[in-house]
Amino acid sequence: MKIYLYISLVAVLFLLNAPVIFSQPWEARHGLTPAQYQAEFNKWTAQGFRLTDLSGYAVGGAPYYAAIWEKSAGPGWEARHGMTAAQYQAEFDAHLKSGFRLKHISAFGLGPQAYYSAIWEKSAGPAWEGRHGLTAGQYQAEFTKQTGLGYKLTDLCAYNVNGQIYYAAIFEKSNGVAWEARHGLTAAQYQTEFNKWAGLGYRLKRVSGCSAGTQDIYAAIWEKTSGPGWIAIHGLTGAAYQGEFANQVYQGYKLKSIDGYNLGSEARYAAIWEVSGMNGEDLSKMDAIAKAYMDKHKVPGLSVAFAKSGRLVYAKGFGYANTATGEKVNPTHLFRIASVSKPITSVAIMKLMEQGKLKLSDRVFGAGGILGTDFGTLPYKTNVDKITIQNLLEHTSGWSNTGGDPMFMNPGFSKAQVIGWMLDNRALANAPGTHEEYLNFGFCVLGRVIEKLTGQPYEAYIKSVVLGQSGISDMQIGGNTEAERRPNEVTYYASNSAEPYGMKVSRMDSHGGWIATPIDLTRILVRVDKFPTKPDILQANTLNIMTTASSVDAGYAKGWSVNNAGNYWHNGSLPGTLAIMVRTQSGFCWAAMVNTRENQDFYAADLDKLMWDLVNSVSKWPDYDLF
Repeated sequence: MKIYLYISLVAVLFLLNAPVIFSQPWEARHGLTPAQYQAEFNKWTAQGFRLTDLSGYAVGGAPYYAAIWEKSAGPGWEARHGMTAAQYQAEFDAHLKSGFRLKHISAFGLGPQAYYSAIWEKSAGPAWEGRHGLTAGQYQAEFTKQTGLGYKLTDLCAYNVNGQIYYAAIFEKSNGVAWEARHGLTAAQYQTEFNKWAGLGYRLKRVSGCSAGTQDIYAAIWEKTSGPGWIAIHGLTGAAYQGEFANQVYQGYKLKSIDGYNLGSEARYAAIWEVSGMNGEDLSKMDAIAKAYMDKHKVPGLSVAFAKSGRLVYAKGFGYANTATGEKVNPTHLFRIASVSKPITSVAIMKLMEQGKLKLSDRVFGAGGILGTDFGTLPYKTNVDKITIQNLLEHTSGWSNTGGDPMFMNPGFSKAQVIGWMLDNRALANAPGTHEEYLNFGFCVLGRVIEKLTGQPYEAYIKSVVLGQSGISDMQIGGNTEAERRPNEVTYYASNSAEPYGMKVSRMDSHGGWIATPIDLTRILVRVDKFPTKPDILQANTLNIMTTASSVDAGYAKGWSVNNAGNYWHNGSLPGTLAIMVRTQSGFCWAAMVNTRENQDFYAADLDKLMWDLVNSVSKWPDYDLF
């Protein structure tokens, strides 16, 4: 069993009615060596950022640091790290003499030695006291003494040196705010205390973890104060913390506190976030709507992203990327997007049209055609030489799926062999341009058109011309088997449909082979949305051509579904996945993916409804841009 399956995780959200907008830029880093931390410290302080939180910890006999910087005004400040007890005492005395107040202290043990990190501010305030190197008994005595003198605990760090747990603390003369503190708690005891005080309206102000043998021990401070919505999570592995960090930030949460510690030979993290953009009640509604959809359709994992007026305003992962390991979905996980690949291919074709390399009226096969007689071995059947680029984009080539979708047949064939087989064996059912039938094969051919005209592999051209110009670096063509999953790609699960790993996804490249995040697809959408908020990568006239319905189907344009309201979109469906991307005339762009396909939502109609329900549940969107 993976260790993080039995590490206690808690995520509790407390909600306020009013949204709070990001007040200043901020940066956070973790897992930094001392040299890396110093480099980051120098970088951000040179840009006017203040260090607001710092945690030192040791893993595998080496020191590491996690830190938060904010670009904000404030009193003068100083920070030091990696200090021995003697060095820390000297710095403490020097700063005290210079009128600095100790605002934060962190410590860790490495061998027989304790190492300290601290942040001071030169500011006025109530009387204060700082202590370090206290055993549990000494800390309890000091706690009793200071609280008896009317002081409250404002910062607390638990750390292990050679198997002995010590404490460092900061006390300030109380301002009358109710508060509670606990130390020496096991994970289960901490969870109980967390639930108790959070339930009574207290906010977690600081949590510090350390190891005691094979278990983690916690110390924490709560205050009964008002403030924005907040989330606290502890016991996170490095990978789990990175996922949670992405999930919270893309919902508009700002990291306020980070504590690193070790459990055995691995790092663990405890963190506190505060909502700084979205309305807390809206976030709660969105969570409930997403859960209802997932419960109804037995969805293991869901990921969504929303942009408004060209700005990414929300993204979140729900459920599990891998149910066996307990890996949770976050906005950076890659999903198969199936036929949502078609609009991407369409954008590339439009690019070639703008470059003068093709016209929509160009014929594809036969003498004078773009592909000529590159594919197939027999004379082409009637009207094949009349198929145009526009016919393929609009699914009006005249070919039919009767007899089976050729892209799901002959699994041993290459793309070239599939095209050759189709040309040799299947006659057109209708004259080109007279009848619409959704055909994956047509977009497979368009991929080969792109390769012929550019001299590049399809994937390489898309990455350069479409994805690169949209600011996307991690999209790629997916693998076929579970063993071929790409880094950070979810696991796919069968529902009542076919097995998800029995297909040639890589062969589907231009019609259904891409893997992406919802944020990736939203980046593409805002670059082809016809709005002035971010420059489009296609000319206005080209975008109008691309989204104009065909003469035979008012609901489908050139690689995009369309309607009279001015919206354009595409859904995708394969065994093990559903996806959708939508551009609305009202200024929204969004995308969503799940890692299963249930028969009740075979073509993503309910996934589409989910996204409309989510966007309509929000009372006010934030003004920042998370792209």
